[in-house]
Amino acid sequence: MKYNFKEIEQEILDFWKKKNIYEKSKTLNISRKKFYFLDGPPYTSGRIHIGTAWNKALKDAFLRYKRMRGFNVWDRAGYDMHGLPTELKVEKKNGIKSKEEIPGYGIAKFVEECRNFAVDNMKKMNEDFTKMGVWMDFENAYQPIKNSYMEGEWWLIKKAHEKKRLYKGKKVMHWCANCATALAKHELEYKDIKDYSVFLKFKVKDRNEYLIIWTTTPWTIPFNLGVMVNPELDYVKADVDGEIWIIAKGLVGAFLGSIDKKYKIIKQMKGIELEGTEYIHPLNGEIDYSKLKKEHPNVHTIVLSREYVDLSAGTGLVHMAPGCGPEDQEVGQRNNIPAFNTLDEYGVFKLGKFTGYVAKKDDKRFIEFFKDKLCLITTAKVEHDYAHCWRCKNPVIYRATDQWFFRIEDLRDKMKKLNEKILWVPESGSKRFDEWIENLKDNGITRQRYWGTPAPIWQCDKCSNYEVFGSIKELEAKAKVPADLHKPYIDEVEYDCYCSGKMKRIPDILDVWLDAGTASWNCLNYPKEQHYFEMFPADFILEATEQVRLWFSMLMICSVLAMDKLSFLNVYMHGMVLDFKGLKMSKSLGNIVSPEEVFNVYGVDSFRFYTISNNAGIDLNYNEEDLKVKLRNLMVLWNLGNYLLDLNGNLKNNIKLDVEEKYIISKLNSTIKKCTEHADKYEIEYVPGLVEELFLELSRTYIQLTREKIQKKKDLVFNTIYEVLINALKLLAPICPFITEKIYLNIKDKFKLDEESIHHLKWPEYCPEKIDEKLENDMLIAKQLIQSILSAREKAKMGIRWPLKEVIVSAKDKDTIDSIKKLEDLIKVQTNIKEVSFDEVKFKTEVKIDYSKIQPDFKKDSPGVIAHLASHSASAILEHIEKEGKYSFRHDGKKFDIVKEHLIVRKEMPFNLVEAAFKDGFVYLNKEINEELEAEGYARELMRRIQALRKKNGFNKGDRITLFIKTDSDIIKMLAKWDVIIAEKVGADKIKISELPSSRIYKNRELENIRGTDFEIMFNKV
Repeated sequence: MKYNFKEIEQEILDFWKKKNIYEKSKTLNISRKKFYFLDGPPYTSGRIHIGTAWNKALKDAFLRYKRMRGFNVWDRAGYDMHGLPTELKVEKKNGIKSKEEIPGYGIAKFVEECRNFAVDNMKKMNEDFTKMGVWMDFENAYQPIKNSYMEGEWWLIKKAHEKKRLYKGKKVMHWCANCATALAKHELEYKDIKDYSVFLKFKVKDRNEYLIIWTTTPWTIPFNLGVMVNPELDYVKADVDGEIWIIAKGLVGAFLGSIDKKYKIIKQMKGIELEGTEYIHPLNGEIDYSKLKKEHPNVHTIVLSREYVDLSAGTGLVHMAPGCGPEDQEVGQRNNIPAFNTLDEYGVFKLGKFTGYVAKKDDKRFIEFFKDKLCLITTAKVEHDYAHCWRCKNPVIYRATDQWFFRIEDLRDKMKKLNEKILWVPESGSKRFDEWIENLKDNGITRQRYWGTPAPIWQCDKCSNYEVFGSIKELEAKAKVPADLHKPYIDEVEYDCYCSGKMKRIPDILDVWLDAGTASWNCLNYPKEQHYFEMFPADFILEATEQVRLWFSMLMICSVLAMDKLSFLNVYMHGMVLDFKGLKMSKSLGNIVSPEEVFNVYGVDSFRFYTISNNAGIDLNYNEEDLKVKLRNLMVLWNLGNYLLDLNGNLKNNIKLDVEEKYIISKLNSTIKKCTEHADKYEIEYVPGLVEELFLELSRTYIQLTREKIQKKKDLVFNTIYEVLINALKLLAPICPFITEKIYLNIKDKFKLDEESIHHLKWPEYCPEKIDEKLENDMLIAKQLIQSILSAREKAKMGIRWPLKEVIVSAKDKDTIDSIKKLEDLIKVQTNIKEVSFDEVKFKTEVKIDYSKIQPDFKKDSPGVIAHLASHSASAILEHIEKEGKYSFRHDGKKFDIVKEHLIVRKEMPFNLVEAAFKDGFVYLNKEINEELEAEGYARELMRRIQALRKKNGFNKGDRITLFIKTDSDIIKMLAKWDVIIAEKVGADKIKISELPSSRIYKNRELENIRGTDFEIMFNKV
């Protein structure tokens, strides 16, 4: 029966569905210890990509393992369904060009389309995961678009409010002008881009002096309210073309040299001496800064900053726009300088002459304006990392805006302390998580979009009063609540304020990452239901390494804010999927591979086998050649199942084991032990390779070792193969659920096994008494020696069927020799060698001096030197060099050294030996053949040819034949002692070997040539 993965996968999917195998697997452990797995929600963007497939394969493998270990596994799937990606897809589908067109289209209609898009894609993804053999509760998947889930987020906001950790503030936020919304730090993707940087001169008030500043964001200059210098750095005043320019001393030469300006240093001072220096903004005539200056006297003065000014680039004077950067705002607050920024939500200027300009996009227009104002010194292209929106991939800008925040900066130490309790695989994840937590800022939680959980904050339109609601029930005490909490329905909810004003919901939605961040309790239907919350926190989560700064971080922030607790105890991280060159997969590069393509060519099991084997935390360089290897090895496993069925033996207990059986049973038990230890430590990636090694060893070593033995000890071999194979299938079942199920079902029917599915079996337990590490090591050495002998045979062109007299092993290590002697009989059988010896091989050694390699000084007096050396034996010189490292002598007052490189050493091996490398020595194969060995060789090859002809002509194993062989008389004499053995081996009732033609007619006949001798083989079925 051939391994057809497509047929098998569909057959098994149908079997699982028809027999409710997944549902039954959940009931098996219903009264056992609970294991809470929290599914990191994939976004409902449509058909799954290869990274999502890898992720779910890993999750499924862990869950199947835990079920086999007897745990009652909580395996509720989940999805991420709100947010901008869906909004943008719906906008595109309906020809909506920007956010401002959505009200005209109809907010309710837009929200319904977003809902339908998310739900339809969720169903498609459920189908994809099911086809992959993933067993999770997709029917009851948690969905953030449901009221109950959104209430779980409202509960968090209320908790933060009660703890005085919710506040409204004006802060500089990363802002996507394309999506028209604020972005959190974790929503940014950094890319290398080239930007125009500008060097400008700002005139010092009432003096012929200029501050030379540098920035990579020309569009922020209209919002400039200060210049930062480092108080500890040295600065100079330099005369440049009659003007006095102020620049950091460490940069003056490099900068002025780059623009070809001569200069003279007039004065040197520390940065602190420049504090308070007032300057005139070069756009002062275009923009009215007078009100800002009046209310905030430090506007347009030099301020101090150690942390944000250095000599790495620029001029040592840093332009500061507190409304356009978080660092600038920080320094501005210290100096009572406000966050000035008039951009609208699309990044469009609302400021004097620049009204209508677009931030960042119009950098060149600003540069031209600076040139006209005569404040531009020069421009330069710089390559730097710049933040981009994770959704639309456009560069972000920075914008001061009113948002609602979580106050979390003072919780960083607490979160790091809690992180000490988490097991990270790989371990490096813990440090990375700490580093991310160390730099957390207060988290902006509101967004200015439509498709998301509405912020549960109602504010009075007259006074400063606001209220936060933690549930629908709380809100119902104030007003009637719509059936759907989404916008625009929830925005209709209003009620009276105590001041006679109206309490209206703020128009914002919550950051979509709060959907995912609250999953740790929302997955358990908490706080609406209390029943499942006893499982909290999650025992296990699994996602890609990038989630350190995303989901992992949000889970921690949310659970600490709400409950002062961890939300997960163990975490496994996988890498990203790249192409075989290590490049990120993208449409532009044309290197994207879909899971469907992979499944069609190699099968789901091969994909799972391949990807789950990848090391934790390491990117996967997708390579089809590696996939092909996995598929080939699964074919070996499939053939093992067929081989076991073909053996048709009897299951027995307490059969005495020979060394081959002791070895493979030891290998089985040590594999179970290692697999269990790794899986229990959440190191599942080690399991596939260990099981693969086991079943390949069963096929390539044990079955090969017992080819002859099976005729005499069939039950022993059968029981051994059965025990190893059935346990290998159990170990591999979480990794490759289809092939293991199908092989099990085949065996189950044949041997009447009880369990309906392999996935209902318990994980195997190892027996320490059956593990023999020394025997396993001995066998490893024996296999290495066998490989060396076979390599020597190949060199000698002596096939394995031709018996050879002897192999001489040169090994210095006593343990190695002992291992070989212990398994000598096995080695001889596997290599068809009569004797293994450890004699020393005698070589004829020829040594010459290569004068061309000797240093020039040596050559100057070569006749005398040669004469000197001629009186010494070259072999003696070599012996001296090997002891002392060199051979030294003096001639005519000069000293000469000869080293080994100056010699030509040739070892002449005895003609009858062929050399091959071995572990810590060499193997020498004696290729001499006597008449007895030659007779055996012919007999073995003849038996093989006859067996092949039987098969070719459709004979079954039990069919008996009459056999006639015509060949030379010399060969007939040679085979005289072998005719009975040949007959027995090939199933012949009668055999005749003759040089004369047969008098009978044979239906099956073939002419074969063995080492130059013709054999006419003829036979009939009895």
